[in-house]
Amino acid sequence: MKPRDRTAEATPDLRKYAWLAIVTAVLTVLLKGSAWAITGSVGLLSDAAESMVNLVAAIVALVSLTIAARPADDDHHFGHSKAEYFSAALKGS
Repeated sequence: MKPRDRTAEATPDLRKYAWLAIVTAVLTVLLKGSAWAITGSVGLLSDAAESMVNLVAAIVALVSLTIAARPADDDHHFGHSKAEYFSAALKGS
C-alpha cells in the first residue's frame, strides 16, 4: 500500500481567494469605469486604470498558486511551492 501524502491534505487550497480577488477587481473596474462614463471625471478614469493593476496582480497570483499546488515530480523533487515567490515579487514592485 502506498503512503498517503499528508502535505497535500494539510495545505488549504488558496486559489478560491485568488478567484475572489479577480471577481472583486473586475467589479471594481466596471463600477469605476461606469462612474467615469456617467460623470466624465478624469480622476475616476485614472482610478479605474489603476484598478487594472490589481486585476493583473490577482491573475498572476492565481497562476502562481495553481503552479505551486502541483505535486513534486522528477524535475522538482520538493514540489513547485517556490512559484509563489514570483507573484510576491510582482506584487511588491
